Order: sequence, then C-alpha cells, then structure tokens
Amino acid sequence: MTLKKTTAGVILLSIMITAAACSSEPKQAATSPTPATAATAAPQATPTAESQDALNLKGYIAARISQEKIDFLFAEAKSKDGKLILNPVAADSKEKAVKFLSSYFDAALADKVATHYLTDQKADGAIITNTAPFFPGNLLNTQKQDITFDAANTKDQVAFTTKDGVTYTTKKVNDKFVLADAVKK
Repeated sequence: MTLKKTTAGVILLSIMITAAACSSEPKQAATSPTPATAATAAPQATPTAESQDALNLKGYIAARISQEKIDFLFAEAKSKDGKLILNPVAADSKEKAVKFLSSYFDAALADKVATHYLTDQKADGAIITNTAPFFPGNLLNTQKQDITFDAANTKDQVAFTTKDGVTYTTKKVNDKFVLADAVKK
C-alpha cells in the first residue's frame, strides 16, 4: 500500500513540475555562449547501430527466455494426481499454446514444440504434457561464457553453440529475436 502511495505521489509531482515548466514563458539568453563555454558543453551522442556483440547477447537471451516459456507452459502446472498438464494460460488448446509460443519462437518451431509436448491424454480436464524434452540440451543450464557465437552472425540472425555441441539459431521477427532452431551436432 505504501509503495502505491509513493508511486502515485511521484507521478503527481512529475505532472505538476511538467505543467509548471510548460506554462512559464521561455527566457531569452542575454548573450550567445562564448567559444570557451561552448567548448566545455558535453558532446551530443549520435545514434549508432547496435554492435554485433549486443545483438549476439540479445539472441542468446531470447533463446534462454524461449526455453523458460516451455517450462512455464508445459512443465509448471500439475493435475491433482501430480501429472504435468498444459498451463491454464493456454486455455487447454493447441492453438492457444502455439499462439503463446509464437512470441518466443519462429512460427514453424512453435507448432513443432506444441505438437511434441501435447498428448492425447487428459487429467482434471487439462491436456497432459509430454515430459521428454524437445531440445537436445537445456540452455538454462549454461552461462554466456559457455557458448561460442557464430562469426557469420548478422543484425537479423544470431547463432551460437554451447559447450555440449548444441547450436541454437535465433532470428529477428518484428524487431525482436525469437528462437528458430536448435540442433546437436
């Protein structure tokens, strides 16, 4: 409750300061800056393209998040008798599961993942999920230093290989990376 009051107070204070700043007339500078003061002003940063290292990290993080979402959707909810079932967020349908996964996976891979985990069996009115992993390795057990990024990575595709020999490929869809493939070599 205190956090809500504090947040509301900060927002209200911000609005009041903004309104006061907008309503006052702009003051004209009496003189233009001298060359000495102009030279001491901080240089303006120009927008630059993201480095490939930053893009590689985004691709790696996207792949890790996609595997977390698999656990959330297929390995978190349990029936009364302890069987893993499809998380109710997917409303007990493959279509909703694929739609959910499509935010983290390439569309074709999202469908393959859902098909792998969803079974024909039900418990407590929910679909029982397959406990066998879809991917050949668990990226969540790795750290950034355990992987090697592909030298051919681009701004739209990032591939990396874990020390266990699993190669993950992420690609940019709607300006964010999603997992497109994972294979063990």
